[in-house]
Amino acid sequence: MRYGICPLSVVPMRKDDSHQSELVSELLFNDIYEVIEDNSEWLKIRCSYDSYEGWIRKLQYREISDNEYDAYLNKEKFFINSPFTIYKSSILSFGSIVSERISDSIPMRNIFDPKIMVESAMKLLNIPYRWGGKSIMGIDCSAFVQLCAKVAGYQLARDASQQVNQGKIIRLNDAQAGDLAFFENDNHNITHVGILLSNDRIIHASGLTRIDFIDKKG
Repeated sequence: MRYGICPLSVVPMRKDDSHQSELVSELLFNDIYEVIEDNSEWLKIRCSYDSYEGWIRKLQYREISDNEYDAYLNKEKFFINSPFTIYKSSILSFGSIVSERISDSIPMRNIFDPKIMVESAMKLLNIPYRWGGKSIMGIDCSAFVQLCAKVAGYQLARDASQQVNQGKIIRLNDAQAGDLAFFENDNHNITHVGILLSNDRIIHASGLTRIDFIDKKG
């Protein structure tokens, strides 16, 4: 098995091995992954954090050894906890990983803290929406929720349709700050997710990251 680590602030992951292909997600600085397919210009990868798959350009690939990969998994990590920061001459976006404590970082947690979830979400207000995006340059609804949960100590899947299968179902009236609200279309497919600030307010990425009122109708 071949492994890689993201050496850049952001690396696009595409559905297929083409510049014209749909953006499905992004790697952030120090994200690690497995290489599962190789061609002349592109690599298909599987992210170690959430097992999400996509294609990246070989030019943006930095290989690491099996031993380096295993060591990295067990290494102490810190997440960037501000919209962005400057680290070693690079601009790092919220949720990026560094291996040392810096002023704009928070230690990786093993216990979920809903207060940190909400505080993190509020820091990302007004970031533009971008399908497949995962950075301050543009973020989609499920990446927004996943990153806030990651910093707060809870590991969520990448897409809303996957995230809905985690946790437990509660009524809106019983919801608390930090809980998630999911939305479905007429075919009962999950198409959107946001973070509840209370049982009548939600912060979510829709056009931009914003706060709206919510009730049983949506």
